[in-house]
Amino acid sequence: MFDVGEVHFRVLYLLGAVGVLFLLRQPLRYPKRPASRWFALTIVAVSAWLFGVGLYYFDHTHAGSFALYCLVLFSITVCFAGWILVAIEFSTGRSAPRSVLLVLGVFAITHLFLLVTNYAGFHELIYLSSSFVDDGGGLNVRRGPLFWVHIVVIYVLVFLSAVLFGAEWANSSGLRRRQAGIMVLTPIAGLGASALWFAEVLPFPFDPTPVGATLGVVMLGWVLYRSKFVEIVPIARDTVVEEMSDAVVIIDAEDRVIDWNAEAGHRFDAEDASEGIPADEFFDSVPDETLAKFTDTTQTETQISFEHDGTAQHFAVSISPIESADDSTLLGRVVVIRDVTDEKRREEQLLKQNEYLDQFAGIVSHDLQGPLMEIRGSADATIRSGDPSYAESVLEATDRIERLVDDLLRLARTGRQVDDVSSVELSEAAETAWRRVWSSTATLTIEADTTIAADNERLLQLLENLFRNGIEHAIPDSMQHPSSLTSANHARNSAATVALESATIQMTVGSLPDGFFVEDSGSGIPPEDRDRVFERGYTTTSDGTGLGLSIIRQIAKAHGWAVLVTEGTDGGARFEFRGVTVLENSNSSDR
Repeated sequence: MFDVGEVHFRVLYLLGAVGVLFLLRQPLRYPKRPASRWFALTIVAVSAWLFGVGLYYFDHTHAGSFALYCLVLFSITVCFAGWILVAIEFSTGRSAPRSVLLVLGVFAITHLFLLVTNYAGFHELIYLSSSFVDDGGGLNVRRGPLFWVHIVVIYVLVFLSAVLFGAEWANSSGLRRRQAGIMVLTPIAGLGASALWFAEVLPFPFDPTPVGATLGVVMLGWVLYRSKFVEIVPIARDTVVEEMSDAVVIIDAEDRVIDWNAEAGHRFDAEDASEGIPADEFFDSVPDETLAKFTDTTQTETQISFEHDGTAQHFAVSISPIESADDSTLLGRVVVIRDVTDEKRREEQLLKQNEYLDQFAGIVSHDLQGPLMEIRGSADATIRSGDPSYAESVLEATDRIERLVDDLLRLARTGRQVDDVSSVELSEAAETAWRRVWSSTATLTIEADTTIAADNERLLQLLENLFRNGIEHAIPDSMQHPSSLTSANHARNSAATVALESATIQMTVGSLPDGFFVEDSGSGIPPEDRDRVFERGYTTTSDGTGLGLSIIRQIAKAHGWAVLVTEGTDGGARFEFRGVTVLENSNSSDR
C-alpha cells in the first residue's frame, strides 16, 4: 500500500489542481485585458498538470497511468507556451505576432500527436511501454529520445520568458520595474525545481516541478491583477512616457500616483517619491487651487499658471481617463503637463507688438499733425510776407519731427523679443552708449564694473535713452536749444549759451546686488510723477516726444527685468534695474 506521507502529497496535488482554478476569476472577468487569455490558458494547464501528477499514482492500470502521464506532458507544453505569450504581452503591451502563435501552435499539436501515437503503440519515442510497474507505486518511467527534446524546448521557452521579463525590468522604473522584477521569478520557480530534481539534488520520490509552476502562476496572478498592472499598463512606456520632454504622471482611481517619468519628478521636486504616494503629496509644490485641476478632473485640456522657484511659469495640461475595455470602469487618469512658459511670453510679446502698432498709428496721426501744421503755416506766411524769419519755425518743427521719428524707430525695436543674450560688460556698454550721446555739459562716472547677461544692442539702446533723458531733463527747457531762439530774442540767446556751456550734469552707472542703476545730478522726478514717467507721451519739455522712458521700460521688460524710479544720491533721478542676471562684479572706474 501507499506510504501515508505519499498519500498526503498526492491529495495536496489534487487539492491544488482545484484551488489554482480560482485564479481564473480575474481573467474571466476581464477577458479583453492584456495577457488575460494566455494567463487563463496557463492556469488551466497548471491545474491539469497537478491533477495528472496527483491522480496517476492512484491508478494501477496500464492504460490509465499512461493516459495521465500523457496529460501531464501535454499540460507542461501548454503551460509554458501560455507563459511566454504572457511575457510578450507584458513587455510589449501588444498581442503576440501571428508567427509566434503559429510556431507555438505547431509545437503543441505536434507534441500532442506524438503523445497519442506513442500511447497507441505506434512508437516509443517519448516513453517506453515497459515503464509501467504494477506494484502500487504508479509509473517508473523510462524516457525516449523525444522526451529530452521536449524538455529542452520547454527550458528554452522558460528562458525566453525570463529574458523578456528581465529586459522589461532593466528598462523600466517605478511600479512597473517592481512588477517586472517579480515576473522574472515566475517561470524560474518551476524551471529551478525541475532542474534540481533531474540533477537529484532534491531527494523527492516524484517530480516537484508542478509545485514550482504553481508558485509561479500565483505570483503571475498577483502581478497581473492584485497589483492592478493590467488595469493601468503603460503601453510602450520607454517611447511614449520616459523619453517625453513633457511631464507625464499616472494617477489611479484612488488618487495615488503610481508612475511618472523623469521630467515629472524633476518638475515637481519628486525624484525621491515612492510608488503609491498620494497625488497631493506628489504635487506638493503646486498651489492648492491648481492641484485641484490634477486630482478632481477626469478629462480636460486646460492651461495653468503658478509661481515656481520665484518665477511665473505656464503649463498646458492634458488629462485623459484610463478605463477598462469591457465595462468602461474608471481605473485612473494620465496627466500630461507641457511647459509653455516660453510660448506664453512670445504670445504676450506679440500682443504687445500689436498694441505698439496701434499706438504708433495714434502717435503718427496725432503728434505729427502739430509740427506739420506749423511747417505749412510758416511756409504760407513766408510766401505771403516774404519774411525769411518764418523759416526758423520750419526748421524747429522739422527738428521735432526728426526727434519723433528717431524715438518711434527706437520704440519699434524694443518691441522685439530678446533672442541674443550674452555676457556683457556693463562698463564697456556704458562707454559705447555715452560716446553716442556725449555732451560737453555732462560727464559719466562708472562706479562698478559689472558683467551681466543681456542683449548687447538692446542694452545700448536702454543706456542711450537714459543718458539722453538725463541730459535733456536736467537743464531747463529754455537752455537746451538756444540756437532755436528767434532773432527777436538774440540778446537772451547769448546768455543762454553761456549758461548752457557752464552747466555740468553728472551721470553715474553703478551696480546693485541683482542688477544696476543709472542716475543723474539733475532736479530729479517728483514722487507723484514717478509712476507716470513711463507712459507713452508723458514729457516735461516743450519739444519732447514722451517716448524715451517708455523705450527704457520695454527693453527692461523684454529682458525680464524690473525698473524702479527713485531719488538719486545728489537729488537727481535714479533708475534701478532689478532681476538682472549678474555674472561677475569687479572694480570701479571714472570716465
